[in-house]
Amino acid sequence: MSVPPMQGERSVRTLAWLGDAEFEREVRLRLARRGDFPTDRLHAMKARVVCAEAQAELLAAIEPMLDEAEAGVVRRARNLSHKPGSRGVRSTRDYRSSTALEALVAHWCLCTSGRGRFDELVVPWLEARIDAALAMGKPPRRG
Repeated sequence: MSVPPMQGERSVRTLAWLGDAEFEREVRLRLARRGDFPTDRLHAMKARVVCAEAQAELLAAIEPMLDEAEAGVVRRARNLSHKPGSRGVRSTRDYRSSTALEALVAHWCLCTSGRGRFDELVVPWLEARIDAALAMGKPPRRG
């Protein structure tokens, strides 16, 4: 039986894969808690938050507050090579930054104090972004 790698040895591709799912999960949960919406509207609101441009913006805002280990994860993930034209991303810089944010989210998921850092650095931004997405449309259905 193989021994799982230590946190600092984990592949940034694996971290980005996990972080992508966790970040989207957080956004979906927060949107669902805000009310009942048609699924096409939920998808559109989620897409405003879970996109390379928005994630790059978030990383730029929190990067000055990262500790050495967190900054190391971001640096490793940002330097990860990727296929040109991945997922229709307009900017390679945004794509690399979003990958770095996703790896950081997974880093937090896998370490004991990570949820607190996520709540401290990411949640306020998520809530503001979700507020903005909600403000762009109709009020929730009642029912």
